[in-house]
Amino acid sequence: MVHSRRTFIGSSVVIGAGLAMPAMAALQRTRPMTLGPFYPVAHGGEVDMDMTQIAGRPGRAKGEIIEVAGRVLDPSGKPVPGARIDIWQANAAGRYAHKGDINDKPLDPDFQGLAILKADAEGRYRVRTVRPGVYPAGRLGFNRAAHIHFSVDGQHDRLVTQMYFADDKWLAQDKVLLADLDGRGAPWPDAIFGQKSAGTNGAAAYGFDIVLAVG
Repeated sequence: MVHSRRTFIGSSVVIGAGLAMPAMAALQRTRPMTLGPFYPVAHGGEVDMDMTQIAGRPGRAKGEIIEVAGRVLDPSGKPVPGARIDIWQANAAGRYAHKGDINDKPLDPDFQGLAILKADAEGRYRVRTVRPGVYPAGRLGFNRAAHIHFSVDGQHDRLVTQMYFADDKWLAQDKVLLADLDGRGAPWPDAIFGQKSAGTNGAAAYGFDIVLAVG
């Protein structure tokens, strides 16, 4: 659980007859963000949780291997079992496998680029991928900071958002990120970042819980 996502509401403590009642707590909804132009609508390949290797190919995706894991939750902290989670991103060079992406960064034939997952009974998901590269936003004069797209369909509502990296030097000039945050820059809200922790299997690990408005 990423504790920085919590916002506490209600009264503090009620003390009576020697007993203390804890305050009610609610989770802050994950911020909706831009869908972006490169959702892989024509993707016809694998969509499993390991985007770093494609069946039948001996190679691995280029770049820094990372794992992103978390839970899909409702505002009360209850899991949203069976939520569909679409995850897509640029490769390590900063290129999407999408015909609309015409920048000159190289494609990576060993990078899957899209995963479609289903949260388990506890709302948990996990994906193995690469840290996405920075890329130019067409002719708009700025670069997109490294980010991973998420589209989450719960039992009652849908959320589109993006996960960023706290150590990325390109955050402050990314006008898409600034627009998604209503023009506010640093200090950045912790909830937009994957929370880095000790990795496994040679991969850096990031925690990213997703809180839906309803569930």
